[in-house]
Amino acid sequence: MGDYTFKICNKSFGVTPISNLFIDKYMPSADGNFVKVYIAGLFESLYGSGIKGEYLSKKLGLLESDIIKAWEYWESKGLVKITKLENSMSIQFINPSQTALEYENEFGEDRYSPDFIAKRMGDAKLKSMHDTIQELLGRIISPKEVSMYLSWIDDYGFSPEVIILLVEYCKSRNKMDFRYIEKVAMGWHDSKIATVDDAQRYIAQHEKKYNDYRVVLDFLGLKENDLMKPQEEFLDKWFGTWKFSMDMVLEACKICSLRINEPNFNYIDGILSNWHKSGYKTLKDIEPQDSKKKTKNIKFKAPVTTFNSYDQRTYDIKDLEKKLLGRGGEEEDER
Repeated sequence: MGDYTFKICNKSFGVTPISNLFIDKYMPSADGNFVKVYIAGLFESLYGSGIKGEYLSKKLGLLESDIIKAWEYWESKGLVKITKLENSMSIQFINPSQTALEYENEFGEDRYSPDFIAKRMGDAKLKSMHDTIQELLGRIISPKEVSMYLSWIDDYGFSPEVIILLVEYCKSRNKMDFRYIEKVAMGWHDSKIATVDDAQRYIAQHEKKYNDYRVVLDFLGLKENDLMKPQEEFLDKWFGTWKFSMDMVLEACKICSLRINEPNFNYIDGILSNWHKSGYKTLKDIEPQDSKKKTKNIKFKAPVTTFNSYDQRTYDIKDLEKKLLGRGGEEEDER
């Protein structure tokens, strides 16, 4: 396919205008040669000129087949419209600003303008959600936070009621930080929560889990704030994967405390791992094994005193009496 003609709505002189949207959104992910083709074509389009295919190929140092691939790529991105003629190709440039809405939807920080938020707050349910969240948090929420809540409605499909419940849940855990609330929302979305009923079931399941974790932490003398991610993963494994009861986990914690006198999660995990491999599920499963170990390991030991704390030897009683009375062998010889 030999020649190209370019069309554009507006002409400019002295400069080739490159849209900020093109530079910011489209250029970073595009092949470098495709960018060269786009800019060179845009330059020619300012004059509404027609050029030979070989001219553009020489100018850019590219094969004509690569140039065709570039145009097809930009058409797939919605930045040009290709019309194939008998021996040529018509390239119509589309102003990237026409896709500004798409751009704003992709880049969250520019997505919700103050005017847009004000219009959304005209919805009575959204206004009620906004006011309820402020009351729950005990402070005025920032425009960035408002944008975040609206994005959950638009992107996650949360209803205002679900969002209020989410904030209430975070408050009940004394976690009202902006980032923590956002993290919980992402978790709910990943768990396919869509309705208030879904959220309530999710909360009930997780509250039971964290109540169990708090019992273990209290037993070990730790606070909930001391729980780190690796330790939480241990607890998930003991209760969730291995399905141990609270009694079994606390027994392992007790053994750990008695043996090493510190709350060591790796040590506790070692105990529970052995029980899991042995198929132990109740405390009764453990008791017979402990009894066998105790019996097997029992050995008679004489009480430790200053007399028998060393290797025992055989003594001649009469000789011992003589020594105790101060009589030695020399006196016997004199007699």
